[in-house]
Amino acid sequence: MAIIKGFKGIRYNSKKIGDFNKIVAPPYDVINSKEQEMLYQSDPYNVVRLILAKGEGDDRYKNAGTTFKDWLDDSVLFQEDSPSIYPYYQEFEFDGEEYTRKGFIAVVKVEDFETKTILPHEQTFKKHKEDRLRLTTACNANLSQVFTVYPDQDGTVEELIDRAIEEPIIEVTGNDGVKNRFWKISDKTVIDRISDELNNKSLLIADGHHRYETAINYRNQQRNRNGENSGDRPYDYVMMYLSRAEGDGLIINPTHRVAKKIGLPVDSFLQKLEEYFSVEKCGRVETPDLPFNQIVLVLKSSDTKYRLIPKGEQPKSYQNLAVMLLHNLIFKEIVDEESAGILYTKFEDELYDLVENSGYEAGFLLPKLKAGDIFDVVLDGTKMPHKTTYFYPKILSGMVFNPLW
Repeated sequence: MAIIKGFKGIRYNSKKIGDFNKIVAPPYDVINSKEQEMLYQSDPYNVVRLILAKGEGDDRYKNAGTTFKDWLDDSVLFQEDSPSIYPYYQEFEFDGEEYTRKGFIAVVKVEDFETKTILPHEQTFKKHKEDRLRLTTACNANLSQVFTVYPDQDGTVEELIDRAIEEPIIEVTGNDGVKNRFWKISDKTVIDRISDELNNKSLLIADGHHRYETAINYRNQQRNRNGENSGDRPYDYVMMYLSRAEGDGLIINPTHRVAKKIGLPVDSFLQKLEEYFSVEKCGRVETPDLPFNQIVLVLKSSDTKYRLIPKGEQPKSYQNLAVMLLHNLIFKEIVDEESAGILYTKFEDELYDLVENSGYEAGFLLPKLKAGDIFDVVLDGTKMPHKTTYFYPKILSGMVFNPLW
């Protein structure tokens, strides 16, 4: 069961900060070098100096740890007096519609995946986990939250939070136009009720798989070092943003694939596809118009688009999802994924442009997913292919930090 608690968060001191818009940043793993420099220049206290510090080798982590300590010593950051949870809502426009994604930040007991309390849905890579572990060790804190999704058909948790909040303590609007509003709830009765509502639920990791596995590694490291295995030390918990699976604002975009080489002539490729799919010529198709089990193939050689419709059903329902069909049939049986030079993109326009103008032989446009689809996969003990989902919008870093001391 998921154990969820309030925590004495570390936050920026508004008396020291002029403009919170210049302080926050996207998650570290979507910041490129140019954006890193822009964030560095935006304000001497921008959170990028912690989550993606400059420096070579060990210096990166030492610099982050020193900066974090200095900001605490100088009261740029302060720690709350009482355990709290932090509602965090995002208002945004997507495909011409207005949405509000509701969620809250708390700490959650770190569980090994075998318990099926915390459910991963994507693969991770060793070097990224080593990077985050070195940062966590240097700062002795969670600097960014893991984004998880919880099932709550009736919306009880959202109702409890909506009744408890008034004016936000932070309100910022990003360059992407997303309005971020942030509150604090310290009422123990409210926190306990929310915890009780979710303690029999499993949490699905939406974003931050490397951060969560880092939390497991850090917990194990500290237990080995301290000989302490009570299960209730600060390092036994990790900071999470939790959002309702059924919420209207939970937008799960696909990550499309583009192949540099398909490895065989187009006619042969199409012929092999017909063993598994009905291959129908089509015009340009947008993601919202694509059924859950269909793929749009875009080919450079003929400037032609094809709708791939599976001929038969796979044994398990989730195996019929388009991304699973792409990897289990096309990439496994027809195109060698290793040598194809696969590039991932979140944007339909970019996929079409890469195939039409940038030397890529084929693009695979995928449909949207639902949180329930992902739950079905992971509860069966399976992981989805790497870079399957893109949860929009991203959660900002810099709203609150979780001390691990």
